[in-house]
Amino acid sequence: MRKLRIGIIDLVTKGPTRTMYSKLMHANLAGIMPQAVGVWCEQEGHEVHLVCYTGREDLATELPENLDLVFITAFTQAAQLAYALSYFFRSRGAVTALGGPHARCYPEDAVRHFDYVFGFTDQALLNSALQECAQHRPIGQHLAAAQQPRHIPGVRARWRFIESTLKKSPVFKIVGMLGSLGCPYTCSFCIDATVPYQPLDFDELKDDL
Repeated sequence: MRKLRIGIIDLVTKGPTRTMYSKLMHANLAGIMPQAVGVWCEQEGHEVHLVCYTGREDLATELPENLDLVFITAFTQAAQLAYALSYFFRSRGAVTALGGPHARCYPEDAVRHFDYVFGFTDQALLNSALQECAQHRPIGQHLAAAQQPRHIPGVRARWRFIESTLKKSPVFKIVGMLGSLGCPYTCSFCIDATVPYQPLDFDELKDDL
């Protein structure tokens, strides 16, 4: 597999903002899976650049110009920004991929704007996309693992990405950790209620503390 230059953008807000709340808290809303994807990509020998977008960054200059692949994660409120970024990075020659809640909830729409749209994502599924890393246009590929990953890189493995994000938070610094995936409840209004509850390895969590 050739070495790829990979960009990862974690959209925690839908657009530029200069509010005090965004300055104090947005960096603390960083997702865990974008960082996990970064670790998995590095384990395959790729060069990774991760940006947590808090509404204060210039995404046109935050990442190198000659990226091979750009991952974007977004909630639906930031979907329009994610789509615009996909077209921007495609214009620079990159293959683009979408993950996160919007990709999982609305893959039929997202594949019109991305080469890859990820549902449940584990390391094996990610590696298959990295090996191909090809344009799929006008309709992208929807990729999904059979279930949530059974293992996610811990804080120690993700620290390089966590540290660069925490530098954006001047006062409060929160490090996200996961003890489980899925949900033990069956609420009819919640998409996660259909995902089987799956505890993660608590020994690894204790090692991170």
